Amino acid sequence: MKVLQIFLACFIFLIGQVALSYAVDPKGEVIPVPVNEGIHWGGSVDISETTLIAGYGSKFGNFGNDDGVYIMEQKGEEWEVLNHFPSPNQGRINYFGLAVALEENLAVIGAPEQGGNLLKGGLGLLGEGPGRVYVYRRGSGGNFALMEAFSANDARDLDRFGFAVDISGTTLVVSAPLHDQEKGAVYVYTLEGDEWKQQAQLQADDGGRKNRFGWDCAISADTVVVGAPLAAAPDRHSGAAYVFKRKGNVWKQTAKLAPHDGDGGDHLGLSVDVSEGHAIVGAHRDENHGNRRVSGSAYIFSEAGDTYTQEAKLTADKPQEGASFGWTVAIDVNRALVSAPFADTKIGDDSGAVYAFLKVGPNWVLQAIVMPERGQGKEGGDLMGYAVALDGKFGRDFNYAAIGVPWEATPEHLDEGSVYLFDTEDINNLNIPLSKNIEDFKIPLSVEPTDDLALIMLGDIKRTALLQNFPNPFNPETWIPYTLANDAKVKVRIYDVQGVPVRQLDIGRQRAGRYLNRQTAAYWDGRDQSGASVASGVYYYTLEAGAFSETRRMVIQK
Repeated sequence: MKVLQIFLACFIFLIGQVALSYAVDPKGEVIPVPVNEGIHWGGSVDISETTLIAGYGSKFGNFGNDDGVYIMEQKGEEWEVLNHFPSPNQGRINYFGLAVALEENLAVIGAPEQGGNLLKGGLGLLGEGPGRVYVYRRGSGGNFALMEAFSANDARDLDRFGFAVDISGTTLVVSAPLHDQEKGAVYVYTLEGDEWKQQAQLQADDGGRKNRFGWDCAISADTVVVGAPLAAAPDRHSGAAYVFKRKGNVWKQTAKLAPHDGDGGDHLGLSVDVSEGHAIVGAHRDENHGNRRVSGSAYIFSEAGDTYTQEAKLTADKPQEGASFGWTVAIDVNRALVSAPFADTKIGDDSGAVYAFLKVGPNWVLQAIVMPERGQGKEGGDLMGYAVALDGKFGRDFNYAAIGVPWEATPEHLDEGSVYLFDTEDINNLNIPLSKNIEDFKIPLSVEPTDDLALIMLGDIKRTALLQNFPNPFNPETWIPYTLANDAKVKVRIYDVQGVPVRQLDIGRQRAGRYLNRQTAAYWDGRDQSGASVASGVYYYTLEAGAFSETRRMVIQK
């Protein structure tokens, strides 16, 4: 079964720079709502190894009346339902499943509207209760059962407790972004025996009214990141993210994250995630390319002690007005997902897309663009990426990513929704069938650039730039051309598709100039650092020249 299309951009020089897209067929699945009981399946998702959790809701967007959550398990090549949890407070508006989190044998479901008096079928869109969180634990038989349900000890109506949830080990974080006149709060709980005990209540040290601290929150071990998209940092609604660290049983704010180019209306912090020394923060209303286009972006910050520095700014390859790039984000070690659910694609308007990035050396490289298989046509978009998740187990046997597409059509229903599931090792691999030859793909081989050709390609060759290797694809050797604006110490590092170093070419200090041909360009013989020939596939090469760093992709085909 053909499951999803991933378009990988491969840059090839032939009288200029040509961008090609590959449609590949990774080992993934498109999972419809299991029993067709609800619509907007995939409005929330999380995944842990071979267990998937996703929510649905049938009225007014993703969640309202008739909400529920499915937990599924991979068994062989199929994904089977372990549990179906409909809203436990049927008849009232709960938004049960608006947020979900999964960590091995623990599942968390937020119901941020529960506790109010508004009835199903009424005119209200919100339940207007304080909110509630449900925690389920997997038993010896493999199924999940309710362990505990609770609200904040100081909960008030309209707090939205359970609006965002996340779990790491036996530590749980739950947000209430409208708590305390919409300043917002995040509650930290730890599992003691069979009970969840509150360990801390987190608030921003400079929090203000209507900042909505806790619109999203994430935890990894002893680090929590919280988004406040309406904070003034420094301008109105520019947004911010806050980092908290646990030492012993005490949590303390250690950093406030804001980008170098942030300004009013960016809504930084609408989405956040954290993983092993890196935080990613979405700003879905950021303006890009100096043209006031509100297309969105995401920022990655790296940790050094208790401080964080901006490491990268991620944007779509072709930013679109109103695409909301950065609506949801996920990060795991050296992988990242960023959604743009309102992007227009060939599938249709607002069909949405999700962008996969890989850290290669010091750079974050766009790996793939995932788009829905089937569109809504004139009825509206699919909103792919309304929810995204990575499994957080990088380097293990399972490296799954999940993407919610809550408005995708099925043969049975227009807005049934689905969850796209794939192995990130496949998304990182071009997967060109090696039984076919290059001509089958109509890929022009790179040519050795000359000064005149470099001038056409670069416009002004009096700058430092990395060019496409030639030939590409290649076997067994290739040359890597570049130009230097100033004298610099030059290195070329080569990585595999998982971002693991393969070879380092120490070129040494070089004068400013053009290094374009076989006599002057960097040369790689297709061998790793130990001298062994590397396997066929996709590799990345990074040029480091002083403060300059740039990465490109190349293909070995044997």
